Amino acid sequence: MDPTMAQRLVDRRKAAGLSQEALADKLGVSRQAVSKWERSESSPDTDNLIALAALYGVSLDELLYGSPAQPDAAKTEREEPVSAPESAHNDDACEQAEEPGPSNDDRPDFHTSERGERVHISLKEGIHVVDPEKGEEVHVGWSGIHVENERRGEHVHIGPDGMRIDSADDGHSVHTNEDGTVTIDGETYASWKDAHDHCDLRGNRHRSPFGRAWSKFPFPGVVLVAYLIGGIVYNAWLPGLMLVFLIPAYYMVGSLIDRRKPLTFLSSIYPIACAAWFCYMAFFCNQAHPAWAIFLTIPVVEAILHWIRKSSQGHKAH
Repeated sequence: MDPTMAQRLVDRRKAAGLSQEALADKLGVSRQAVSKWERSESSPDTDNLIALAALYGVSLDELLYGSPAQPDAAKTEREEPVSAPESAHNDDACEQAEEPGPSNDDRPDFHTSERGERVHISLKEGIHVVDPEKGEEVHVGWSGIHVENERRGEHVHIGPDGMRIDSADDGHSVHTNEDGTVTIDGETYASWKDAHDHCDLRGNRHRSPFGRAWSKFPFPGVVLVAYLIGGIVYNAWLPGLMLVFLIPAYYMVGSLIDRRKPLTFLSSIYPIACAAWFCYMAFFCNQAHPAWAIFLTIPVVEAILHWIRKSSQGHKAH
């Protein structure tokens, strides 16, 4: 779609005092569809164009091309002066004056503050504040409270149908359901209390009894005892130092079992594994020179895991 038309759709929506989610509700489409229209990634179909024109009170030509449609010939003929008695002419003028025209109240008028914020307040549409510098929009109306930050991909809606929070940056999503349940990052809980017992609003799960017991176990003490036994009995003081790498690995395994986030586990365990392998090659095989190259793979692996995480969150959000 033409970027100019996409910008025109953005201006029409903001002039109507609607958020992307509110407009999507009126059209019966998803908020992502409205966002794609306004980013010129896709075009509305004919039915949606007609609905948009009717919603904004403009013609299709004005919506598509930005200029009002030309008056037809019949209207031009009616506007041409005709010879008629003066009284009849005055009567017609009075009737035309009494015909209601478009009200200025139906056209949102934004007031621009000194800091560049655009503010519109009306009884019908509520309060609409746009901050172009930060890319934020706040709309308070009869349908509830809408807060959007297009740059960060954050959307918050609080209204009669409940609450919804979406964040594109970290992929978190929190919303309430009609049956009173709460869904956080795709997982549904019976109530807010149940959700709070399991995770916070950022979707991070609290430690379960198993996780707390795993963390309380004195594993570093066990490693220290094993190191002393290996050094005293087998004189393996230098090889015994490799046991130190088991300590962080132990807690990472516990976090994997408790929170079930394999990508986070791989992101944490891979640098530890690289360091352990380098120490083995350097101190036991005397090959530190080629072994140091293993550290160059850490940012590559981190980038791959980050891409997989973002792709997974994108599919989940879609």
